[in-house]
Amino acid sequence: YDIPLRPYDRHVMAKHSAVYPSSEELEAVQTIISHVECALKVVSDQLDEPKKVEETPEAGSADSKDRVLRGVMRVGLVAKGLLLKGDLDLELVLLCSNKPTVTLLQQVAETLTEQLKVVTEEKYEVIQNLEDAAIVVKSTKELALTLTIHLTSPLVRTEQDSEAPEEETRTVIDPPDVLDRQKCLTALASLRHAKWFQAKVSELNSAVIVIRLMRDLCNRVPTWAPISGWPLELLVEKAIGTSERPMGAGESFRRVLECVASGILLEDGPGIKDPCERESVDAITGITLQQREDITQSAQHALRLCAFGQVHKVLGMDFVPAKPRKLMGSNMKVDTVQVPPVGNISLPAKRPYTEVEKGADESQLNSKQRKFLKFQNMNAVMRLNQYKPGLEYRLTSQTGPVHEPVFTMAVELNGKTYEATGPSKRAAKLNVATKVLQEMGLPTGSESKSESSGAGSGAQKSGNVATTGSTSEEVCQNNQGPILTKHGKNPVMELNEKRRSLKYELSAETGGSHEKCFIMEVEVDGQKFKGRGSNKKEAKAYAALAALEKLFPDDRNSASNYRDSSKKKVTYTDMVIQLIPKVSPAMNTH
Repeated sequence: YDIPLRPYDRHVMAKHSAVYPSSEELEAVQTIISHVECALKVVSDQLDEPKKVEETPEAGSADSKDRVLRGVMRVGLVAKGLLLKGDLDLELVLLCSNKPTVTLLQQVAETLTEQLKVVTEEKYEVIQNLEDAAIVVKSTKELALTLTIHLTSPLVRTEQDSEAPEEETRTVIDPPDVLDRQKCLTALASLRHAKWFQAKVSELNSAVIVIRLMRDLCNRVPTWAPISGWPLELLVEKAIGTSERPMGAGESFRRVLECVASGILLEDGPGIKDPCERESVDAITGITLQQREDITQSAQHALRLCAFGQVHKVLGMDFVPAKPRKLMGSNMKVDTVQVPPVGNISLPAKRPYTEVEKGADESQLNSKQRKFLKFQNMNAVMRLNQYKPGLEYRLTSQTGPVHEPVFTMAVELNGKTYEATGPSKRAAKLNVATKVLQEMGLPTGSESKSESSGAGSGAQKSGNVATTGSTSEEVCQNNQGPILTKHGKNPVMELNEKRRSLKYELSAETGGSHEKCFIMEVEVDGQKFKGRGSNKKEAKAYAALAALEKLFPDDRNSASNYRDSSKKKVTYTDMVIQLIPKVSPAMNTH
């Protein structure tokens, strides 16, 4: 389906770019989580060393259930990719085989402190929070991130289904210093929420973008604060998932407001059912009736602002004017410009073009040579304007997802309409100008050729993503807004979730000081992927994007796979990163 461009899309995407975290913040988040995860794996091995001495080598590495720590998983904003600029609180869940105790928490915290010093030279502060059944790791850098590790076990939830006569037996079996059961149940719920989000929300068009914008709304407007978090994610999924057709980010944002304004949160409304609970539970039971009415009234007021073209006030930003069309100037002399006949045209020059380009400095050239060199550097639009000034290019359509749009530009010449597509309006305009020049038999220029070749390939984005070949003739376009994957995540972070400790290297740097083009390279599973952009951050993102599209093309099937397997009983070990190291046959001799 084609997703039409709405008038308020430019405000929604501009606001999304403003609240999206910077590359420095994302790298800091990735660093602290990687360090803690690596340290926890060593901690798990050290806690199991006494068992391995008593058991045989074959039995020691048989099953994760025999280990004290079974796995660790990212939950909350990190797992769902919903981080905003300024979000400093991160979460992990540490899954234990038995019910976690105060003794285990203290032992893990002490060992984690030692292993963090071994894993990295960066300094971290480890704090034991017994009341919340968690370990808090704080970064001492300027960007003070806080990573909370919640301890829990599946045994805590199975206890909930036990019958009442067994209470006396459980009291005897449970350790005396077992951690707070409600905190452990909350940690288990966050595991289910992360699993549900990856299966349901990640595949919805624009859902992640809308949730980020709604989270910003909850942070700015106190009226919306009670619905922030899990109820907000369920609300957005319900509003966008029930649409009969794909929608852009602006239309999806408005549909969520319409859903709230219709009274879904009111006392006599349907409410929001929690899909991750066995019983029928309303996710907004903790919100008072007055708060529900206030949120509904605020949504209705926001819809009135949108209806009068004031969506920027809802988003809390300044008005973004639309880019005006370039109209033909009154002083242009269309009739006096001679249109060359159809056929191959070669402009006469005092000396060959290569000689002018490779010769002395431009200051040493005469006026005719400078004029000739300037003409050779023109792109297709400039060349076509030389032959036919005053042409009007118009945008006929925009298709594709928000993070990967395809623009169609059209131009009319001598009663005939020409159309061409591109990943940006500029690229599509260059492509349609190239098409006209080629039909007229005129030279197109090097830049237009590189643009059309880059836009003509469906597997590459804007000519910026590539895996082979030279890059000196390709054009680096300025990216508008953050570069996102089909799941609405940062490509570098999503690739890091699949392959850890990847190194990005700068392989080339071309262009003048005012028009730089950087080429970053990353090696994944023995294959090298390149990405180019107007800066290193953009090139790094495109390199990661190329690797994701090549190595993980079937990620879209994750939702259907989840539906097929939902009939089977899901164990928590299916949802965690295993802490068991891969043991080679040579290591079994211990």
